[in-house]
Amino acid sequence: MVFVDALRIHHTTPRLVARLVGETWCHLATDGAIDELHVFAAAMGVPRLAFHAHPRHPHYDLTPERRAEAVAAGAVEVTSKELVKRCFRGGSR
Repeated sequence: MVFVDALRIHHTTPRLVARLVGETWCHLATDGAIDELHVFAAAMGVPRLAFHAHPRHPHYDLTPERRAEAVAAGAVEVTSKELVKRCFRGGSR
């Protein structure tokens, strides 16, 4: 399943997406295979450049507009805390 967390203002620089510093954005992640996440993001037209391949918490960064598209495409809305519980499993992927 693919999830999106709540929008919030981030004050740190996301790798390769520096234009989002100080802007509102969120994360797209999965509790399943990473391929599921990539297929979902590609179907939305999200560039692979927005993917963070961190071994413990792989995810895509999404703008508010992209978040709305993800929800319309079937991503489940969760809190940031719930996203961490469901998707970021301490490197078990």
